[in-house]
Amino acid sequence: MNEITLEPEASRSQELTTLEAARLLGVSKLHVIDLLEAGEIDYHLVGSDLRFDAAQIASYKSDREHRDAESLVSA
Repeated sequence: MNEITLEPEASRSQELTTLEAARLLGVSKLHVIDLLEAGEIDYHLVGSDLRFDAAQIASYKSDREHRDAESLVSA
């Protein structure tokens, strides 16, 4: 017999689609793909769809902004 497992609503809201991750980062969907191929962000598959952890994307964005700010100061 096949079992069906339902995820709680809270856990699904912590996942982002490629488009949602791109919007949060302010980049294109293609750039999000480039980032995951470079190993800069993690992902997992839900069926054939990419999903990203919202907290990890927010952390990546914060780190990127911090690096950008430091490079402006040192320039």
